[in-house]
Amino acid sequence: MYKSLVMDRTAVATLESALIDIEWFDKYTIPDNSEDIRVVIRDSTVYILSNDADVNSRFLVVNLTENGVFRGSESKKRYFERILRVALHCFDRNVSLPIQWQAYHDGSRLSIYAESIRSDDQNRIYFDQNAGERGNLYAYAVTKGPQQLFLVNPDMVLYNEAVRWIDDAIYSEDVEQPPVGNLGILLSERIGTYIGGSTTLEQWLNNRLNTQQLKFVEKPHSAPVRLRGAAGTGKTQAMLVKCLKDMYDDESQLNTKTFAFLTHSSALAHEVVRGMLYSLDPSGRWQTLRTAGGETKIWIGTIYELAQQHLNYARKGVTPLAVDGREGREYQRILIDSSLKRILNNPHIVHGVLASEAEFLARLKNEESRPALIEEIMNEFACTLDAENIHKGSEAAEAYLRGRREKWQMDLPTADQRKTILEIHDVYRSLLKQERFLSMDQMIADYGRYLHSHEWEQLRDRDGFDVIFVDEYHYFNRVEAMTLHELFKSRAKESGGWPLFMAYDLKQSVNDAGLGGGFERFRNPGVGKSVEVELTENYRSTPQITRFLQDFDAAFPSADLEGEYNTFIAHSRGKDGEIPTLKIYDTNYELIDRVFEAAVDKARRIGGRRVAVLCLVDHLFDRYRDAGRISGKFVSIISRDDLKELQFARSRCVFSMPEYVAGLQFDTVYLIHADRTDLASDGFSPGARRRYINRIYLGASRAQETLYLVSSRERGGPSEVLSGPLENKTIVEV
Repeated sequence: MYKSLVMDRTAVATLESALIDIEWFDKYTIPDNSEDIRVVIRDSTVYILSNDADVNSRFLVVNLTENGVFRGSESKKRYFERILRVALHCFDRNVSLPIQWQAYHDGSRLSIYAESIRSDDQNRIYFDQNAGERGNLYAYAVTKGPQQLFLVNPDMVLYNEAVRWIDDAIYSEDVEQPPVGNLGILLSERIGTYIGGSTTLEQWLNNRLNTQQLKFVEKPHSAPVRLRGAAGTGKTQAMLVKCLKDMYDDESQLNTKTFAFLTHSSALAHEVVRGMLYSLDPSGRWQTLRTAGGETKIWIGTIYELAQQHLNYARKGVTPLAVDGREGREYQRILIDSSLKRILNNPHIVHGVLASEAEFLARLKNEESRPALIEEIMNEFACTLDAENIHKGSEAAEAYLRGRREKWQMDLPTADQRKTILEIHDVYRSLLKQERFLSMDQMIADYGRYLHSHEWEQLRDRDGFDVIFVDEYHYFNRVEAMTLHELFKSRAKESGGWPLFMAYDLKQSVNDAGLGGGFERFRNPGVGKSVEVELTENYRSTPQITRFLQDFDAAFPSADLEGEYNTFIAHSRGKDGEIPTLKIYDTNYELIDRVFEAAVDKARRIGGRRVAVLCLVDHLFDRYRDAGRISGKFVSIISRDDLKELQFARSRCVFSMPEYVAGLQFDTVYLIHADRTDLASDGFSPGARRRYINRIYLGASRAQETLYLVSSRERGGPSEVLSGPLENKTIVEV
């Protein structure tokens, strides 16, 4: 049995993107065809070293003993993935840790949750970020539940034994030869590298950018720019090309500017964006650059990670409730459902506030339409109440009760109906407080106040940014968007404008975050009037899929929403393919059996991560994930932070919902349950209808070559929104 594992920074980065099975932890071997890393065994220590390793490198040391980080764990793979991410964070401060890990710091010591905080496993892993005062990271222990860092002491004898032979291992030619058979590891490219392809920055700049993309890339830093375009038009690619170009240009000149690349998803930032940057510059030089003053040149992550970094909720014992995934959203539904039931048992509300609101009260009591109602309330909380910091008893609440409602908001025409929603929200807030949870919207509201504090005024020119790129701007609510201009250094303003570059497509958002507060924040996002660049060439989908999307565009509500919602569906530059197909099955069970049979067959032929089954209905998605009849046939993506799981698909297909794979693309997509029942529900408001149509558009636009829409006669047959494409034969029924 080995006692310790030692890795240098480059080896950590290589393994962080590898496919690792549980068998690997028996031998810690590396394929003999790997040219970048090798394994050396000395005494009871395993050294995994890259060609870049030298005596001045920083190393990750892992305690593998019975009292080490894997003690009693059946989840070695997940523990190890988190250890590697912490190592990248320690070696490169522009790699942030997801807020759900609840990182707790005390001097050089650090601890994180080993798994999801809502799983049965509440273990925490402990690190020393400056072990031996050499800047090495030592992962040394695990405890059941949180403990004070100073009470969990590292085994320094083990650490010293591990680092004693590092020099010898680096210069050794005695390399451990892997045995024949399954090694339990496959060195793999990053997801973003797969998406970005093999085109380098120089090639993009010389001959790959189209006229519109080039116009955006050449924009100066003298004014904010908004990049608008339909799915597949290359918004993220253009953003990254510009970011890297501008960063290298500044490095070759005064080298004073710092850059931030923000997304709304941690996994998108760290799995996709970083992988695409590696595609543009395989040397990875961008991640080690520093300004002339020694600052990290680029920071990549989410607004939530910046907030956690500055507010340090982990130290305060407060847990932000993530809603970018099934776990967080389901927990939020439970809290709202509990709040609603309490309100319905409150005589003051039922017989007082709602005395003249019989129809609305009946809707609140209707168990059958309760899921649709809770979905509406969730949207109202996220995009209006929490986003605007409105709560019962506040001055803002009075304006909420009597103010004008937008068409996209929940249908609440009377003050008494809105007062009831405020009461539900008040109970919901108390339940969050009782559980010591903080909603993400509450955290951002706190962060906004921090950015106006005297402390930030002192730190702004040290910790702020000169240039900010924001991908997926349509997922940012008004309060989140208002924080962006506070993140700039005071010197960043050039010629009267702030360099904020935004990319968005409102039709890809499955909630109303992008609509809250009006559309002025797109045209004037708090940093001055923005310049618009629109992309109209689709590089992802075949002409056949693109024509379907163009026809499907007619299903969207006719309300123009000030011109921002009617994003033009682009023309395709791809090769011809099959016309999208509509398949109809008699029952839900027949649908799920046949779809997964076909999807797995396709996955075996072209690779699992290239085939996706995307479900449009929440409760059916949850039911199918637990169904034994399709067990073992898929890799489930239930949060955007699960994107790394795509690497483990192999001969299984991906099973998810459109919002959790936004930013990705697949060769083949099966979009299931585009059924008439969902839009026929009495609980479906115009806003809910628009969000449902957005979900279909988002899911269909993930397909590159083959698209199947699937419906069930048990749920009314095909959705009415497909009637236009069917009539125009841009989708064919089989």
